[in-house]
Amino acid sequence: MGEYPHITFQKKWALNDETIYRLGQSECIIQSIASMPLMPENRQRLLKVSLRKGARATTAIEGNTLSEEDIEKMEAGEKLPPSKEYLQIEVQNIIDALNKIRDEVIEEEKSAILSPELIENFNRLVGQNLGDYFQAVPGKLRISGQNVVVGQYRAPLGEDVLSLVKQFCEWIRREFKYEDGEQLFRDQIVQAIVVHIYLAMIHPFGDGNGRTARLVEFYLLLRVGLPDIASHILSNHYNNTRNEYYRQLDICVKSRDLTGFINYAILGFRDGLNEVLDVVQKNALTTSWQNYIYDKLDSNVAKGKTRAVVKRRRTLALAFPVDRWISLDDLTNEKGSLAKMYSGRSNAMQVRDVSELENLGLVIRQDKKFKGNIDIMKGLMPMRKGK
Repeated sequence: MGEYPHITFQKKWALNDETIYRLGQSECIIQSIASMPLMPENRQRLLKVSLRKGARATTAIEGNTLSEEDIEKMEAGEKLPPSKEYLQIEVQNIIDALNKIRDEVIEEEKSAILSPELIENFNRLVGQNLGDYFQAVPGKLRISGQNVVVGQYRAPLGEDVLSLVKQFCEWIRREFKYEDGEQLFRDQIVQAIVVHIYLAMIHPFGDGNGRTARLVEFYLLLRVGLPDIASHILSNHYNNTRNEYYRQLDICVKSRDLTGFINYAILGFRDGLNEVLDVVQKNALTTSWQNYIYDKLDSNVAKGKTRAVVKRRRTLALAFPVDRWISLDDLTNEKGSLAKMYSGRSNAMQVRDVSELENLGLVIRQDKKFKGNIDIMKGLMPMRKGK
């Protein structure tokens, strides 16, 4: 076998205090996201966005130029122009793979040990239906004579790949002891990142190595308990910082030390989780706000009003945006349901309804514009010192 001094199958990394702290933060954020209920339609929408972003990011790193708008069209069943057909297949392959992995890990609760067969299967998912646009047989490890050079990096010879992949999988099992069931959270996250790096260095396939490495990483992170609506965060981080991603991989090869890449990945992981938590919290706040509107209008404050009046005012209250000011005319033009609801009725009725919503504290006014008073929810949150 050839000599590859950077592929040592030894623990060549160290976690400093700052990285350990970020891993602790990440675990807490994941617990917060996982414990926050979402309306089914909101959860499904966030999952769809996460898978779309993850698929776009992991293919964009390797040159796929489809935009999020293009992928939204794909999801709506539209076909892209023939010149983009192979790009569409590339992205669809990743979306399908992410969904398949999610279903197996979360819905079916399957958990496989890292093996050459598992890695080959992920590459098969990456390259299926791409024909000549995929420069290898999907799911087949490189063999003698199938050598690759990526930029200035010369990957191990094809004749050494199978042995390296087998050694790699055995080493991961020994080093991280997943089967013992005693891994700490931080070990599980580091394992996913280390697997990613080693697959990038071994480059076991003729094509699709980066996508395969990121799929395996995604699989291992879901196995840890990463919420599916946060499944895109590392691929997004790598794509958004693409130059640094490749620089850190290059450092791993030259220094024979994985510390820099692990620190870089965990920083992006923590920051990405914070972004997801922010979205989830806003969704939860919006849901609480909508429930508050229902309760307020159905309470004794609205006593004496007919159900029709309460329903009409509730519909109006829910229509007001909470993040911008808007005039009644603009609101009615934006919301066709409001135009229909007030059609044939005097303008005074809508004015009275808005006035009542103001009295209830559900709507606030600035000159001739209004918005939903979601800030009232802050007063209903638990109190703590300094807040």
